[in-house]
Amino acid sequence: MLYEFSNHNKHGNIRTRIVSWPKGKAFGINPKGFGNFIAVRVFKYEYHHEINPPSLANIGGKRYILPTWQEVLPETELSDIKWIKPKPKVKQEPIVEISASSSDPNKTYKTVYYPESGKFHCNCPGRWRAFDGKCKHIKALEKKVK
Repeated sequence: MLYEFSNHNKHGNIRTRIVSWPKGKAFGINPKGFGNFIAVRVFKYEYHHEINPPSLANIGGKRYILPTWQEVLPETELSDIKWIKPKPKVKQEPIVEISASSSDPNKTYKTVYYPESGKFHCNCPGRWRAFDGKCKHIKALEKKVK
């Protein structure tokens, strides 16, 4: 089992290191010589991946968590690794609004808002004519969305 051990050094700075301790035995130390502060807690390496579980490999006298190739202590076991799976992103559907042209009622313009990126798009000629790239359709949809 791995523990994170911290104490004050002779200069008063906190020194932290990871130590291995046999399973089933209580963690014990002689506080003499470790300063006025000692902290011990269970330590687990963090492994971030959404699909592949962590595995361990010994290569060239060193131990690694695969597939991230994170170097760990030689005594590390799979129980010393915390597998963190990222939450899947919820895809939001774009908001679409169709409006008729004021000059030609047979012509329609499609204005779209993409919530993931926060961007707007319109296929009317006013979009590329406008200095800021926002036609009247985009400005109207911005007011509805925000």
